[in-house]
Amino acid sequence: MKRATLTLPKMTKMMTAAVLTAGLLLPATAMLGTTGVQVAAAASSAQATKTVKATWNGKALGANAFQAAGDTYVPVKALAKAAGLSLTYDKTSGQYTLGTSPNTLTLSAYQNQVWISANGVGLQTEGRAKAGTMYVPLSVLSDFAGIDGSLNAASGTVTLKPAAAAGIKVTEKTLKSNLKNAVVDIRYPVLSGSAKGIDKINATLKKHAQSFLNGFGKDIKKYEEWNEGRDMHYEADANFMISYNRDGLFSVVTQDYAFYGGAHGGTLQTGYNFDLKTGKEVTLSQLLKANPNYRGAIDKKIAAEFKKQGSLLETDGFKTIGSDPNFYVKNGGFTIFFQQYEYTPYAAGIPSFDFTFASLLPKGTNPFAGL
Repeated sequence: MKRATLTLPKMTKMMTAAVLTAGLLLPATAMLGTTGVQVAAAASSAQATKTVKATWNGKALGANAFQAAGDTYVPVKALAKAAGLSLTYDKTSGQYTLGTSPNTLTLSAYQNQVWISANGVGLQTEGRAKAGTMYVPLSVLSDFAGIDGSLNAASGTVTLKPAAAAGIKVTEKTLKSNLKNAVVDIRYPVLSGSAKGIDKINATLKKHAQSFLNGFGKDIKKYEEWNEGRDMHYEADANFMISYNRDGLFSVVTQDYAFYGGAHGGTLQTGYNFDLKTGKEVTLSQLLKANPNYRGAIDKKIAAEFKKQGSLLETDGFKTIGSDPNFYVKNGGFTIFFQQYEYTPYAAGIPSFDFTFASLLPKGTNPFAGL
């Protein structure tokens, strides 16, 4: 499976506190610096929003949410207080951390946007900064933060509550390193539970982390030879994001970042989708077997999106996802992503495309029935 790709979280990680804030509420100066186009877009977005009430476990959240662009945006500070979630601010990185691993969201506010990473893995879905407050999309909370939510359009209320306990518990471990002249922070997930495939899955994920560390060490030796006598800085940083943990399937995204000097580092992102009974990886074809023509439908949508974005390095460069694409499962569907520079320039980040099972499978089909 193709697994390497570029992402934007390191841009967020390296942002200074100068463009962020020292508290949860954003001062007016943090909202300055937008271009005329951005201001117009923000004004248009504001007109398209609709205020909705929000509750946590049946009690008022203490602040309203709002609807926009097909999602519901939940106020971060009010959610943390009502749900008893940890909410901290790091002055060095200028980032906020909501919740605890493996359901941590890291938030970086800039102008009217909130860039989000889930347990250290960057997302393309963004939050919003509105009237001095940060908001996170309900879809992100449901997919990555262990929170269930539903919107009652008739009453104009979004109901939030803790997600049902997953059958497989996930903790994290960190690999130790004695590499000199390098900052190493490599974290990987460890599963526990009664599923028969857990040991095999744990072995695969640990091997992945160890292989990244080993490769990083070998690469440092090469760079040290090329840069003999120069004071160099090296960094290895590995994170993981749990995107699905039910219905007999465990989906996790690992993200390995390495920096050897230069303008920026490189990121390797991997999507693992495991059958919990066997510990074997599940393919997209297995999940979509009820639709033998799924690839054509996906190819058509992705090609249209690439054309709309105008981000391809080569015109009509994308043809097909192929038989073994990079993907991960999340609530109600899956996300396909591509490699760094595979189709787009570095600045485009990870080209990611979301699909629902309902849009590709016959009505009533359970994609996990064969697991």
